[in-house]
Amino acid sequence: MWLVIVLLGLVSIVSGEYFENYYNEIDIDDELADMKTRNALQNPWQRWPNTQMYYRLSSELSDEEKSNVRSALAVFNEQTCLQFEEVEASAPRRYVYYKKSPNMCGTRVGYNPVPLLGGSSHDVVLTGHCLSKAGIIQHETLHVLGLYHEQSRHDRDDHVVIDYDNIPRKYWSQFMAMSDSATTTYDVPYDFESVMHYPKNAFAKDPSKPTIRALVDGAAVEREMGQVLAPSEGDLFKVRQMYNC
Repeated sequence: MWLVIVLLGLVSIVSGEYFENYYNEIDIDDELADMKTRNALQNPWQRWPNTQMYYRLSSELSDEEKSNVRSALAVFNEQTCLQFEEVEASAPRRYVYYKKSPNMCGTRVGYNPVPLLGGSSHDVVLTGHCLSKAGIIQHETLHVLGLYHEQSRHDRDDHVVIDYDNIPRKYWSQFMAMSDSATTTYDVPYDFESVMHYPKNAFAKDPSKPTIRALVDGAAVEREMGQVLAPSEGDLFKVRQMYNC
């Protein structure tokens, strides 16, 4: 009986998936909009067991999209101790599977320690738009590795103010600050340039008004934040710390 309860607890931890909303252009199902709101996983069970990473590209991706994924992953090979190696479908390994989606971009956060729940693949679904942006591919890959969003780290209220009046209530959970008992920042300063930071108008009812403002000398000011170009040095530092690079 206790074994069943423990396994059910693991299911609740590792089986959830989440789908992103970039610049309010991707339709999100209500049930899927309340995950992935922390910074970096503390739980070692949800980190990949070694630095050798395997990935597969769906045949639905165009040659250009496949090239974009390979180029995006090369950054981790070059700037961290992780090594992403492409494999074929028949490879008997746990791997990250990059798939095409008509309307969603997202993935489960962290490693699934119970293989039978998800088979051998850890799926990342991406729209054509997301596949055209290296930073979005890297953003989702950082979720795979165990990073959550920058604006939800436990100390975020010292750095930003959230305008909940401009956010549909069903998406408030996207902006929840988390406890430092479950996640860690690895002492990296708050990073507005993180590829894991939402843009200033994320999930906005009125996109002309920000949902996130920066705190400068105690005053809330509008500024650009987040980007879809490449991981920041802070993002890469967290990966190196998580995987003992």
